Amino acid sequence: VIPPPVIHVESYSEDSISFSLKMTTNIKVSGYVVNIYWTFDTHRQEKRTLIVEGEKSIQKVTNLTAHTPYEISAWAKTELGDSPLSFVHVVTSGTRPASPSLKAKAINQTAVECSWTGPRNVVYGIFYATSFLELYRSPHNTTTASHNVTVIVQRDEQYLFLV
Repeated sequence: VIPPPVIHVESYSEDSISFSLKMTTNIKVSGYVVNIYWTFDTHRQEKRTLIVEGEKSIQKVTNLTAHTPYEISAWAKTELGDSPLSFVHVVTSGTRPASPSLKAKAINQTAVECSWTGPRNVVYGIFYATSFLELYRSPHNTTTASHNVTVIVQRDEQYLFLV
């Protein structure tokens, strides 16, 4: 039986989490697959995947959001097959930034100018879809460090926007 890997949170801050991965077995490990999940504004679950080579590893995930719950899951790739999943939950420190105030204005039938307020020197994600279900499951999206972006949409559709 292949045991799940041990995920140990080494440290965390407002914008990063450091964790170690190891196996408590003599089975040869070739690497790990790690997923970091978080929920964006209760509408959209985000995920970042890391492929880690080797038996033991310390990883640092950066560019995270302050005071946000993150779930880290991992499984090991071994000579006998994949291990079961391990999970750990971490809430980053600090104060979560205020939600931006979004304004969306149609420029023409296929272009919408989105602008918002919020802190400088951060990356914003703009998500848009024609329904709440699509906004949650598979929205169109783009990122920018500015406070406005023009998105191209299909004509004769109503859209929901989230930044």
